[in-house]
Amino acid sequence: DLGSSSVKVYSMIRNKSYIEKNMIAAKGRKIIAVGNEAYEMFEKAPPSIDVCFPIHRGVVSHLDDMVQLWNYMGQKISGKKKISHCQFYLAVPADITEVEKQAYSKIVLKSESKPKKVFLIDKPIADAYGLGLDIEKSKGILIANLGADTCELSILSLGGLVSTKLIPFGGNDFDHTIQNYIRKKYNFVIGLKTAEQIKMKLIAAVPKEETITVTGRDLLQGLPREVTVRSTEIIPLVIDIFEKLANDIRSLLEHTPPEISYEILHNGIYLTGGTSQIEGMDRYLANQIKIRVNAA
Repeated sequence: DLGSSSVKVYSMIRNKSYIEKNMIAAKGRKIIAVGNEAYEMFEKAPPSIDVCFPIHRGVVSHLDDMVQLWNYMGQKISGKKKISHCQFYLAVPADITEVEKQAYSKIVLKSESKPKKVFLIDKPIADAYGLGLDIEKSKGILIANLGADTCELSILSLGGLVSTKLIPFGGNDFDHTIQNYIRKKYNFVIGLKTAEQIKMKLIAAVPKEETITVTGRDLLQGLPREVTVRSTEIIPLVIDIFEKLANDIRSLLEHTPPEISYEILHNGIYLTGGTSQIEGMDRYLANQIKIRVNAA
């Protein structure tokens, strides 16, 4: 699963999973760090080193960088030997063009892996299998994959996709919103990594009372200092995004055939992805849509 934020790989040969940040650090054309090591350099590297995410909003934006990252993952999985003559199953967003989907297969085809065959699987179907759902027999499954850059809402029936919608917002948008708020409210500059810490500690879809103290730079004095942020001021910043997500799910259900709607009502909605782990997200959506929500 080549996600916008992280790469998740499961090897059937080793019966083991591997997770790395989907990030590349390059100096000119030379790759100097990938994965978690590159993420450690994010917002700390000098201007001569470019640190970036090669996938943006569900689309491969830097193919050559992704090939390098995959070569690194392949070495990590296989050790000294190169992966060769294996079958690869890549989970890709369903609501992107065929050309954009083929870019995912090129990552493996252009790498050192020498694949036997590459299969592209729509991410909602991969999610359903991962959840242990019998998608061949089921006549109505709604999966909301809430990721770092995108939210993908999909309805499945009898092993196929009935409809799907890719929404261009995710957990990273929360980080930018928090960063902008702290700058405006406190005249205080923080990095996106710090904004992510605030998000993980304070954001919730239900009211809660918590605080976190973070370090940054005072804009007025130009010096480093600390500021304490409360959950009661951060949660209102993102409640509009929660409401938009609920409205998008409601809109998808309004255009769903009634026989499929019956099974969704009976089974509930399934939430997957890192952003779905936000505290109270399942309860919030259940209250808004009046359908049971199952958080993976």
